Amino acid sequence: MACAAGLAAAPAAAQFAAPPNAAAAVRYQAASGRIEFDYNGGAIFRGSLSGPARVTEEVGAGLRGAISEKIRITARGAAPLQLRGVLAGSPEAFAAETYGAAQRRFALIRTSSGPDANRRNHAFYDRRYDWVLEGPPSARLAPRSATPAHVRFALTARGTMLLFVFHPRYYQKVRGLVWFRPWTYAVWKQPVEGWSSWWAYRDAVTESDVRAVARLFAAKLRDYGYSYIQLDDGYRPRDGYPAQWTATNAKFPSGLAGLAKFERGLGLRPAIWQNVGIDDSALAVAHPAWFLPGPDGKPERARWVDYGLNGANPRAINAVIRPAFRQLHAWGYDYVKVDTLRHLLYDASYPDRAWLKRQGSSPEVAFRNVLGAIRQELGPATYLLACWGVLPETIGIANGSRLGTDGFGPATLQQYNSWNNVVWRNDPDHADIGGAGESVIRPVLTSMAGAQLLLSDPVAVYQRPGELEGAKRASPILFTLPGQLYDYDPTAANNLRDGLRNTDGGTNPGPLDAEREGAVCPWWLMDIARPFERWSVLARLSWGALPAARVRFRDLGLETAPQRRYLVYESWTRRLLGVFRGGFTAPAQPAKAARVYAIRRLLDRPQIVSTNRHITQGGVDLLQENWSAAARRLSGESAVVARDRYRIVLHLPRGWRLARAAMDGRAATVRARGGVVTAAFTPERTGTIAWAFAFARTAAR
Repeated sequence: MACAAGLAAAPAAAQFAAPPNAAAAVRYQAASGRIEFDYNGGAIFRGSLSGPARVTEEVGAGLRGAISEKIRITARGAAPLQLRGVLAGSPEAFAAETYGAAQRRFALIRTSSGPDANRRNHAFYDRRYDWVLEGPPSARLAPRSATPAHVRFALTARGTMLLFVFHPRYYQKVRGLVWFRPWTYAVWKQPVEGWSSWWAYRDAVTESDVRAVARLFAAKLRDYGYSYIQLDDGYRPRDGYPAQWTATNAKFPSGLAGLAKFERGLGLRPAIWQNVGIDDSALAVAHPAWFLPGPDGKPERARWVDYGLNGANPRAINAVIRPAFRQLHAWGYDYVKVDTLRHLLYDASYPDRAWLKRQGSSPEVAFRNVLGAIRQELGPATYLLACWGVLPETIGIANGSRLGTDGFGPATLQQYNSWNNVVWRNDPDHADIGGAGESVIRPVLTSMAGAQLLLSDPVAVYQRPGELEGAKRASPILFTLPGQLYDYDPTAANNLRDGLRNTDGGTNPGPLDAEREGAVCPWWLMDIARPFERWSVLARLSWGALPAARVRFRDLGLETAPQRRYLVYESWTRRLLGVFRGGFTAPAQPAKAARVYAIRRLLDRPQIVSTNRHITQGGVDLLQENWSAAARRLSGESAVVARDRYRIVLHLPRGWRLARAAMDGRAATVRARGGVVTAAFTPERTGTIAWAFAFARTAAR
C-alpha cells in the first residue's frame, strides 16, 4: 500500500526564542481608560475604554499545563462600554473565529488569502508564538497594517461586560500538539501540485508511463501550476533492502537520476516515494543493534515495516537512512514522500517503549530521530510528506501530512482544517479525476481548502477533451490561512487532544486519522484581500443533489449595512445572479457539481466582477487594478497562460458603456450578455499582460 505527498522544510535551528507558557499581564488605568495586555515581552493589545470599568482576571490551568486566562471588563454604570484598540502580533499573526453562534447559524469552512476582514472574526492568533486572544462576540477586527516585524488589527467591541480569553501555547497545549513549536520552523507557502503514479498505475508503473505523463503535464498543465511528477512504489528491485532504496528495476532503465534529469528538462520537478521498511534479514543479523528487538533480544519483524530501525542508535540512522536520502537530494528530487512511518512508530516502536526507555529514549523521540535525519539530508528546500495518516510526532519536521488512508475522500479535508498551513500542509491523497465523474469537484474542493493536490490518472484520461478543465481552474492553489481556530469535524482532533493514539497497531485507520466518507460540508468560503480590492469566493459542492438554498451575507461575515449591495457571479455557469442586499439564493445543483460564487461589493462605477483564469476569479491572476475617475479608465495587469482564452467580466452601472478594450496591446473581443460585458483574448505566451478599458457615459442615466 503506498500513499501520497507532503510540505516544506523546517529550519535546522530555532529562529526565535520560545514564548512563555504564562498568562498575559493586564494593565488598566482608570483615570485615562487605557488598557493593555502584555505577553512575551511586548504589548499584544493596547486600547481605551469609553467609561469607568472594573477589570478582573481569572487564570486556570488544564491538562498538559494549558493556561486559560479570562479577562473581564465590566462597566461600572448602566451604559455599555466602547472599547477601541490595536492588536499586534508577529508577521505570522492573523484574525479568525472560535466556534460559536455564527457557525451554528450557517456551518461552513473558512479560509483567507491576505489580511482577513471577515466580520465573523473575533479572535487573533499569532502562529509564530502560538498564542490566541479571543474577544467577545461583539468584537470586530479590521486589518490595520503589516510590516516585516508586525501585523496589526484594529479591534472594536461594545457591551456592559467584555470577556477576553487568552491562551498561550494554544495548539501545543490546548489542542494537544506536544511537538508543535512554530517558533522553530516556518510552514511551506508555495503550491504543491502535480501528479502521483500510485492510483494511476500502482506498482506496475514503468518509466515509459512516467515519461508519457511528464510530457503531457509539460504541454498541458505545467503553466497552470502542476510541477511535481511523483514516482510511487514499483521502481525498486527489491523492496525493503536499504542498499537498493535508490536503485531501479528493469522497468526503469534510466534509473532515478536519469528520470529526474528528464523531468527537469521539461521544466518539471522530480518527486519520489520512499519508505522506511526493512526486509533485509542479513543486515539484521549482521547489525542487530540497528534494529528494535523482540522479547528474545533479537531484531523482530513488525507488520508492514518488517525490521523496525532503532532510532535511538545514531549508527543505525547514519548507515541506513542518510545515504539513500542524501543521494535523492543530490539527484535533484524536490519532493519526497516517506511511507510506512506509522508502522515504524506504532507497530515497531510502541511495543519497545520500555526497552527504549532503558536506552534513554522513547518511541516518539527515536521516531523523530529517523525522520529528522531524512529532513537533514534532503535540506530545507525539499518538500517532505509524511505518510500515512495523522502523525503528530512528525510536526516540525515534515511539511505535509496525508491525513487518511489511500484514496481521495470528500470528507477528508473538513477534518484538521484548522491545522492547514498552521501546523503543516494537509494532503487528501492523490485525486484521480477520470473515473468518478468528479473531475471538477475534487480539484475545486482541494483548492478551496488550500491543501496539496496531486492528480493520479493514467495518461489517457488527460487526453480526453475537457477532462482537465477543473484541474486547470483550481490551480495554482493559493496559500491560505484558516478562518477558524476549530475543525468543522473535530472528532479526530479531539481524540488527539484527549490523548488517544493508535496503540493497537498502525495497520488500520486509528482514532487520529481523517475519515474519507461521511456527512460532507457543502460550503467553503475564501476571503481574498488584495491592495486594490477585497472580495469573497463561496463554493458550494454537491456530492449528492442539493436543493436551492438561501445564503445571507451576514452569515458569511460580510458587512450588511442597509445601503450595502453585492454583485454575485458564478464561474462555471458564467452567470451574473444579480445585485443583492442581505443575501441571495444559490440555485439547486446536480450531484457531483461545483458552483463557485464571487461576491463583490457593488461600486457606482464600472468594475471587474469575475475572471475565468481561476476559481478565485481574480485571486491568482489579477496582479494590479487601477481606476481613474478623471479618465474613466480601468487598467491593470493579469497573469495568463499560453493559449488559454482569458476573460475579464465587467459590470457597468446604468449610464455607462465600454468604449474601448485592450488586452496585451491588442483590441479585445467584447461581448455583452446577461447584465455583464466580457472582454477576452487568447495569449500567445504564459506570463503577465497589461489591459485597459475605457468607458463613456451615455445620455440616459
